[in-house]
Amino acid sequence: MNQIKYKFLPLFCLTAMLIFQACKKDKVNFEADNRVLTENRANSTARVINLALFNQVIANGDSLTSFITPTPTAGTPIKLPGTAYFPINGYLTKTWYIPQNLFNAQEIVKLDFMTRSYQSTLGNDINIEIKNDDNNPTDYFLMPTFGMEGQPDVVAVKRGVSAPSKPDHFKIRIVNLSGKIKNPAFNSSGSQEDLTGSVSLAYADGTLVNSQTNNISSSKQTSEYIEVPYGTYQFKVLMQDGRQMPALGTELNQYTLLDPPTSTIPKDIMNSTALTYAPIQTYQPGGIYTILIAPQRFNYLINENSETADTYQNSFQILNDNTAAVNNTYFRVQAANAWNTGAVSFKVDGKTIATDLGFGASGAYSNFIQGTHTVEALDGSGKVIASGSQVLRPAQNYTAWLYPDAAGAAKLILVANDLSGATYTGGPAQEDATYARNQYRYFFFKRFLNLSTGNPYLTFTLDNGQSIASGDDNPNAGVNLQPGMPLFERPYVRSNYEESSYEVMAYRSKPNVVPGVWASDIAVLKSSDFIANKDLYLRPGRALPVHEPGIYTVSLIGQSGTGTAANMKAKMIMIKHNK
Repeated sequence: MNQIKYKFLPLFCLTAMLIFQACKKDKVNFEADNRVLTENRANSTARVINLALFNQVIANGDSLTSFITPTPTAGTPIKLPGTAYFPINGYLTKTWYIPQNLFNAQEIVKLDFMTRSYQSTLGNDINIEIKNDDNNPTDYFLMPTFGMEGQPDVVAVKRGVSAPSKPDHFKIRIVNLSGKIKNPAFNSSGSQEDLTGSVSLAYADGTLVNSQTNNISSSKQTSEYIEVPYGTYQFKVLMQDGRQMPALGTELNQYTLLDPPTSTIPKDIMNSTALTYAPIQTYQPGGIYTILIAPQRFNYLINENSETADTYQNSFQILNDNTAAVNNTYFRVQAANAWNTGAVSFKVDGKTIATDLGFGASGAYSNFIQGTHTVEALDGSGKVIASGSQVLRPAQNYTAWLYPDAAGAAKLILVANDLSGATYTGGPAQEDATYARNQYRYFFFKRFLNLSTGNPYLTFTLDNGQSIASGDDNPNAGVNLQPGMPLFERPYVRSNYEESSYEVMAYRSKPNVVPGVWASDIAVLKSSDFIANKDLYLRPGRALPVHEPGIYTVSLIGQSGTGTAANMKAKMIMIKHNK
């Protein structure tokens, strides 16, 4: 009897499992679709860039926008209903890829652009015919001719779509549609400057990028696309006499506010920061970009009560000419010598990335494919003095620091630099931290390292030992740093464009004594030291700003103590990671 029972036991278990699985219901993973436009509508190759601030459009006699013009009310703005083509508020956007379905059999669409608002506007309605040509993608710039001279109502410019020849590069060009401004601004600071004429593309320090993007006039209109290694850049646009042209800001009202005679960011009606707004951003591998020069609307102060009026001024903005893929392939790495006065070279997997770096010097960036890599530091004879292998991840930026340990032997450490411009606000947790972060395009970020000997704990401060961290910064940033041990959690401190002049000082601290004792033997860094090329600001006969934006690492290198050679004494150096 027991034998029969045991024989049927497996069959009973199998039957129970089948019954359980038959009764089990599949779980449906419900996901919210947060897209503004859910209809699968293909775009044409024709793009409209709406610089004239039109808010309504009619295609082939049919309105695509809402034509709702509510009476303005105090308090919360009225939420406007969307349309099938413009679902956010029913108004024409600044950049609009014309949908393919609007073109007729001859690949032509008739468009009427206009502004309809509660108050009358200066601009006139315009109507154009646009042809879709798959072989010649084209941008149609709607110009603010009510505020400028020298350009027609619509300017058509062909747009590049072919990928860069090098996959780790991006393509960029200038389109110059500038013109003479009608009714330029005037306030107590002076009359609005003239920014007409040829322009050139430059890096953050004023170095010109390429001869192909130099001296592009409004009559020539466009430069050729050039290829540049992907990375984080602050491109600037320079007039022929060296003056900087402002970009139109988007993140804060201050970056649409300008000082009329200098086009810089003002502090008040009579004082300027001497800084010209230009965004910092990462240009992705495979990306295609246009630096557009055209008149755009800015604000300027009209009295001491911070009241403003608006004006047009020639300025630049960055257009994405394609949608670059997410960078899951490449990373960037540079090297820095914080070890000694001998010339040092660096290799990654046998490929040289820097040669003959002197004490305190850093090299240019090189691009590599993500994965495990070996980094080596070599002395003047070619002997490997330090090395290390590490997984280096895509879309990251690294500095390979060579520095001495307590006994003076060479050590190598790779430090990841955050060039994203994003900061954590400390708010409540979400799955993607959408509401707990700020994204900046014009920022002044600094992190600190202790790579010296004879300084077991070091704290970096502002003038007179004041904390260098403020606001949402990590209060431990720059505090009690030990040699070769970077702070990884929120290591950056922030400052802003309105800062008064300051100094960065080094204090010898202890775990329970902060900031400690000022290291008077270590020279301070002045805020003006955070300006790569002072001549960029001074050569047009203007003032020097307090500092300039960027992502910096400040590191203490060298030795402290008796018997230290003069050329090896501890000092602070600085690396600017964006170009």
